[in-house]
Amino acid sequence: MSEFINNNQARVNSLYDFCFQLINGAKGTELIKEYQAAIDQLTPNDIVLVVHRLVEAKLPMEDLKIGINKALNVFHRQIQNHSKPDVDSTHFLGIMMQENAQLDIRLKEIKPLAKRINTIKDEAELAEELSSLKVKVEALSEMDKHYQRKENIFFSYFENQFPDYKCLGVMWSIHDDIRRVQKQLTAELTSGFIDLRLINRLLGDLFFFMYAIISREEYLLFPVALNAVSDELWEEMNAQSHEIGFSFIEAPKLVKKGKKQETNKREMAEDKLDMDQLGDTLLNFETGLMTLKQGMMLLNHLPVDITMIDENDRVCFFSNPKERFFPRSKAIIGRTVQNCHPPGSVHVVDDLVKTFKSGEKDSESFWIQMKGRFILIQYFALRDEDDAYKGCIEVSQDVTDIRKLNGEKRLMD
Repeated sequence: MSEFINNNQARVNSLYDFCFQLINGAKGTELIKEYQAAIDQLTPNDIVLVVHRLVEAKLPMEDLKIGINKALNVFHRQIQNHSKPDVDSTHFLGIMMQENAQLDIRLKEIKPLAKRINTIKDEAELAEELSSLKVKVEALSEMDKHYQRKENIFFSYFENQFPDYKCLGVMWSIHDDIRRVQKQLTAELTSGFIDLRLINRLLGDLFFFMYAIISREEYLLFPVALNAVSDELWEEMNAQSHEIGFSFIEAPKLVKKGKKQETNKREMAEDKLDMDQLGDTLLNFETGLMTLKQGMMLLNHLPVDITMIDENDRVCFFSNPKERFFPRSKAIIGRTVQNCHPPGSVHVVDDLVKTFKSGEKDSESFWIQMKGRFILIQYFALRDEDDAYKGCIEVSQDVTDIRKLNGEKRLMD
């Protein structure tokens, strides 16, 4: 097989065959010997392409994640031989890596505490240590801003610039594993019943998932993205990041470099001029008239989040209310609605859109509890005068206080 190692496509094919067989139960030792030549020459780009193909093979996500973990263990030495992205601290990836470094510090602070709880015999002392552990575990939730910026901003740009992007779905699934484990671990540490065996297992899972993401970002995904995405787009990502926020670090200042700074100022001025002109454009509805500015104010002042997708399943609009429940950025415009959701819920999205397109349904409602609030999420099909499907809207509303209403209120407070 050595004659194929300098042929990128042949090497990717070999690595794909290796991973596919590993996932399907082949013995690792024998496989490694057979594919050693390709393994020795692999690159981060190869891994991204292989995972894309594995996702397209429609393997179950849990089987896929387990198999990829095994494969990356085999590839560990070769992966570590490649460099992390060489970017400055103001670059989008530089900011992401600073957050990873801060997460690493916090995980290392938890390790001795996690060991100590297994040696304590006194119940009162153990309860105190578990309380300290709970505080530190809860503080890790700050990292979710990092994951949200990836899912809602970075992933969108990477999809547009790199056609073999489906490894992102696997990474998003691991983000959800982190959220699930952290929530369960916090609940266990809050519970009056102490199950140290379960707490230890959950801590192990949390450390494994978080360090897996750090490694896969910095040694695999980020190096590929650095070559695939232009400098201008990284600056756009930085600008949109402030809407979501940052993990463990202060919000970095936006930096414009070189001649682009004056160009951007001119473009921003032109955009403002265009918006000022378009804002007075009169919209003639069947039930009245309003300007574009008034229409935007109307949508943004409604106590709901509104997102619209077109008949091709692509996001074309979202409102900008004062308070929103789910992160949104301009990066999602033009993105397929399937790619805007974690892999575990894509089948729900597909089924819903299918029923709208077929005419079987015109609406569907879901409700969830999030951060102590009760959120109603409704979907409505959009149809033209000929009843042809033209897309749908998602309307999310916090109905916590509405559910508490009773009796009547006829006077102002």
